Amino acid sequence: MARIASDPDRLLFHVEPELGWLNDPNGLVQIGDTYHIYHQYDPFDAAHGGPVLWNHLTTKDFVTYENHGPVLFPDSDLDSSGAYSGSAFVRDGKIHYFYTGNVKHFDRDDYDYVLTGREQNQIHMVAENPDELGEKRMAVGPVDYPDDIGTHVRDPKILEHDGIYYMVLGARTKDDRGCVLVYTSRDLGVWSYATRIELGEKFGFMWECPDLFELDGELILVCCPQGVPADGWRYRNPHQCVWFPIEADWEAPSFKIVGKGMPPMVDAGFDFYAPQSFEDAAGRRLMIGWSGCPDATAENPTVARGWQCALTVPRELSMRDGKLCQQPAHEIERMRGDCVRTTGGETVEEPGRLFDLVVSCEGAKMVELEIRKGVFVRYADGMLTLDMGDEGYGRDQRSIELGELRDLRVLSDTTMVEIFANGGEAALTSRTYSSAVPAMALHAEGAASMDFYRLAH
Repeated sequence: MARIASDPDRLLFHVEPELGWLNDPNGLVQIGDTYHIYHQYDPFDAAHGGPVLWNHLTTKDFVTYENHGPVLFPDSDLDSSGAYSGSAFVRDGKIHYFYTGNVKHFDRDDYDYVLTGREQNQIHMVAENPDELGEKRMAVGPVDYPDDIGTHVRDPKILEHDGIYYMVLGARTKDDRGCVLVYTSRDLGVWSYATRIELGEKFGFMWECPDLFELDGELILVCCPQGVPADGWRYRNPHQCVWFPIEADWEAPSFKIVGKGMPPMVDAGFDFYAPQSFEDAAGRRLMIGWSGCPDATAENPTVARGWQCALTVPRELSMRDGKLCQQPAHEIERMRGDCVRTTGGETVEEPGRLFDLVVSCEGAKMVELEIRKGVFVRYADGMLTLDMGDEGYGRDQRSIELGELRDLRVLSDTTMVEIFANGGEAALTSRTYSSAVPAMALHAEGAASMDFYRLAH
């Protein structure tokens, strides 16, 4: 543990495991002035070979975190193969936790674990103390799933509207089409199947980690479709994270995906998946993602040193001109030191790996920054590109199309970069393990300037 904690590649202001494997954020909730963050955790294997549990952290500033250790274990008949992802919901001073208990059977050797051999149970716990999650009770089980749904049903998330509670679940049909199942309840205890959210055509074989929420007067569904083929610069990762605008008939109820064309990605980078959002006491809709991706071929060199993966910084969400926008929570800016302002031809000497920079470049036809040795962020020909060069450990390039580039923000921790463009209309997140950072210069075709801040943790 001491060897891992002192490793220079440890992140300074992102959540990562003390050892082992970390993935999906779970149970995000604010109690008083404290934010509670749970996450999927395998402390025994950095390559993630065993059942997962939930680890618990708290923070008041999204910069420093207190690790309370594992709190939810796969220790019952309902979750014997893993305490999978879920969420938290506060009602009448009590915290309601919902998560998926995974159960795999091994009494036969012909199970495919898609149609046979698996149970995924939606488990409900009620607690007054976020350190003690309460008794496990079945909320929704296999007998409650529609007949055309296979054994993959998981990741419950709760939305309240006009006194009715809605549970969304990611699902996979028996003919391999992804969808979201919707259940309703009046008391958070008894649930009934209501409807589903789906596209007319197949878009992936499984929709994981659904999150249905209201934002700036609009209803939004974020989810993670698995098995979507690449389409040019879109959908280049093994599995995707996208969002849909939703039209709701709350009385029916029914939920219709509106709009045409390819669903926009939440984040076009190499390492972003399974985000979860919640509303805090200030009324902000905050989202945290897993900086990783299932079935990725890219590597993390820290596996050999005993740990891998992390969570993104919390991002505040908003809707603007029909686009889902995201910006790092303002608390991150408290780490900023003095501002160094540069224009073309000027450099920031010895920038280090901890920085927050903002480029103002409205109208610029080309912008380029070298954020690590051989790692570039470029805007040219209407495309914003993160080019990892030879430093990606299997990561090459990821791009997103932008009609123009008005501004660019790069938030850099030791081994992670989160990139935001046009006030958060586009995002790219990636791990990067190059330790060399050259003198940083802003290259642009057109008017541009850069505000550079070193970060102190």
